[in-house]
Amino acid sequence: MMKRVLLILLAVLSTVACRKITPEDRIAQISDYFKTNENTYAEDLHRHEGQKRLDYLTLKLAKEINAEDIWTLENEGENSLVAEFPGREGKKTQFSLLSASLDDPDACAVVLNTLQAFKDLKINPKGTIRALFYSPLKDTAGISGLSAVFREIFESGELVTFEMEVASRDTLPGHTFFLDEKPVFAERLLEVVPPYLSPLGDYRLEQGEYPNPEWPVKASVYRYYIDPSDLKKESAVISAFSFLVN
Repeated sequence: MMKRVLLILLAVLSTVACRKITPEDRIAQISDYFKTNENTYAEDLHRHEGQKRLDYLTLKLAKEINAEDIWTLENEGENSLVAEFPGREGKKTQFSLLSASLDDPDACAVVLNTLQAFKDLKINPKGTIRALFYSPLKDTAGISGLSAVFREIFESGELVTFEMEVASRDTLPGHTFFLDEKPVFAERLLEVVPPYLSPLGDYRLEQGEYPNPEWPVKASVYRYYIDPSDLKKESAVISAFSFLVN
């Protein structure tokens, strides 16, 4: 009798352990994570500038967030930083980007927060994610760090599925994702994503121009402008959106 009870208990535990985590579950986990976890990324990034900021990002990506690979790209004496996180499919020549300018410490902090949340919550997307912290400075040919990184990607034959760009300085409305995306995909995102984000607050998606002539990346770009005074909430929604589109 005892053996039978034990087998039943093991079967129940196995079923619970194997229960598929739904997107709604993940969004709730992300929300709770940022309500209860503190970090000093933004504070530390504001305190460091130039090469010291780059060194800080490299250290955190390598030692705390466990990037599989980290490298820099120099452009007229200024470095951009790239960190790779392979998905369930392993390393591929196709990947998504999570990006912020190196002169925007709050945006860089949100990117770190998102990557840290994925690690701590064991969120492992299907595809590879690369984090990009790029130099906004332009060289004598007018090429910025972002442009230089994408030129290298193009020349290596790799493909960016989309770029999720985070920034804190702009005049565009807050709580809004701007989708520089093909209409057929943008319409689907406009339909599917908002209900998942609604537990986090009132967030909107708006279709932009594809390709955006004012942006150096000739690929799908999703842009979001954060409120630096509420980085916990902004980190939660960027993490949730990144989880959904990945």
